[in-house]
Amino acid sequence: MLNAIVDAALRYKVLVLVAFAVLIGFGVMAYRQVPVDAFPDVTPAQVNIYTESPGVAAEDIERLLTVPIEGAMAGLANVEVVRSVSLFGLSYVGVYFKDDVDIYFARRLVGEKLQEVKERLPQGYGEPVLGPNSSGLGQVFWYTIESADKKLSAMDLRTLHDWTVRLILRTASGVDDVTTWGGHEKQFQVQIDPRKLVKYGLSFKEVMERLTANNKQVGGQYLNIGVEQYLVRGLGLVNNAVDIGTIVVAERAGAPIYVRDVAEVKEAPAVRFGAVTRDGKETVLGMALARVNENAATVVAAVKAKLAIAQAALPKGVELKPIYDRTEIVDKALATSRNALIEGSILVAVILFLFLGELRSAIVVIVTLPMAMLFAFVLMNRFGMSANLMSLAGLAIGIGMMVDGAVVMVENAFRLLSHARSSGKPIHRTHLVLEAAREVANPIAFAILIIIVVFLPLFSLTGLEGKLFKPMALTITFAMIGSLLLSLTLVPVLAALILKPKEEKDTWLVRHAKRLYLPALDWALERKKVVVGGALVLLVGALALFPFLGKEFMPTLQEDAIMFRVVGIPSTSLGRVDSGCQRDGRQAARQVSPGAFGAGDDRPRREG
Repeated sequence: MLNAIVDAALRYKVLVLVAFAVLIGFGVMAYRQVPVDAFPDVTPAQVNIYTESPGVAAEDIERLLTVPIEGAMAGLANVEVVRSVSLFGLSYVGVYFKDDVDIYFARRLVGEKLQEVKERLPQGYGEPVLGPNSSGLGQVFWYTIESADKKLSAMDLRTLHDWTVRLILRTASGVDDVTTWGGHEKQFQVQIDPRKLVKYGLSFKEVMERLTANNKQVGGQYLNIGVEQYLVRGLGLVNNAVDIGTIVVAERAGAPIYVRDVAEVKEAPAVRFGAVTRDGKETVLGMALARVNENAATVVAAVKAKLAIAQAALPKGVELKPIYDRTEIVDKALATSRNALIEGSILVAVILFLFLGELRSAIVVIVTLPMAMLFAFVLMNRFGMSANLMSLAGLAIGIGMMVDGAVVMVENAFRLLSHARSSGKPIHRTHLVLEAAREVANPIAFAILIIIVVFLPLFSLTGLEGKLFKPMALTITFAMIGSLLLSLTLVPVLAALILKPKEEKDTWLVRHAKRLYLPALDWALERKKVVVGGALVLLVGALALFPFLGKEFMPTLQEDAIMFRVVGIPSTSLGRVDSGCQRDGRQAARQVSPGAFGAGDDRPRREG
């Protein structure tokens, strides 16, 4: 089988060269298209359900909302676990599916089940909704909306963000949602005076019913006037506090009683549970969430393009200021991997030239490095993998192993060509290269397969470990498969076209290495028992030291991108935390950097 592949490659050299030229094109295309991120996304296939019920205690949230929803979700197909959290005014239920379940299919299952659950939930305690289709790495871009002249209040900025900026950014490609933190949510509040209700003989329920009934749009069919048809509309939606105040609640002795007669109607902020500060001043924070399996770099670029459009739609003096950009850590992480690949490739090229001592042979071997990497990128793109620290680490680890097969193939071909030259026989390079390839095809294949088999245990990992380390094992496997294919096809073709018969002689580095190695080899062969016994002692010693080694699931990354959180005890009041963040933020702005950012409650905080 392997010999047939080599025979076909050397028989159709031009086709092989064309095929690998096409591979280069597909590889470059895959390199540009493959999603990029700093780390592999380890978030499971999960669907989040949120139910807001303002003012309700956590105990009641658990009994009335969380338990019914959690119980309904437990019976869904392919569900591994259902987790929930009940907080003051909020119920959260997370439904975790098996990793092979399509996230959109999972969301559809949960959505269908929610329709049944809603009928069993008590009225007036909120309606459950699905959370954004995002992952733990979905927070790709943060920004604040600020007023330079300070004429706009926190409520004005929040309103601008919710009804202008957020709607524009949600149209960016790959963005699933844009969330708002901080500021004051604008409300039209009807603050009823109980004494006036008693004065007019009204109840709280009557006022609420009249407010609901008088805030509607209704249709009245149509009227034919002459040859034209006119639609009839009943306009009842309120537009401002004045409209709400003029709603008629009741009638006494022919005189209408308006809402403004029994209540104070005004624009006011809603009750809030968190605040955001930047440089010690309260502000409004926006967070763009990338959809699951989207390219983080592409999403950030799309958000930035929409951010410029949103900025143009804002009033003069209002600015959108970026705080956190995922591409910062992505670029630095990828630069680390890219530099490792480049430096490793250069080092391998130098070592090959020093040991082979022949420029043409070194060129043939070095060609396999970028070609194997491009082959790996093609398969990564095909299987939906992203380029990140873990997956690119597989290529960095396998740089030296990628050229093993090519080195053996070229060295054997060069040896036969040299022997043919020294013997004085007619030299037919294609035939000699074919003979050399047939001699080493099986050993090369077995050697590469053994390397692949070494990484097979990584494929057995599941859960978080599997999502972290499988990308590395896959990229190594892809690259090694590519190197095997190259060693049996392209390398023999290039050897037949490029190599020239020369006298075979060792380089100065090989000669010096042999002076040290050959005596050591002779000594070892004469003392087999001593060598084997020493190896066993070293093995036992290494195993004995293993329990004393430090153990860590992930290495510490130093990519110079900092994000940290300020966490307070649950009972801390918002006012206390907000004032503390503003005070500390002013100090940080003076002492650390002008980019200090903090958030009240348990919100994120970032400096520098």
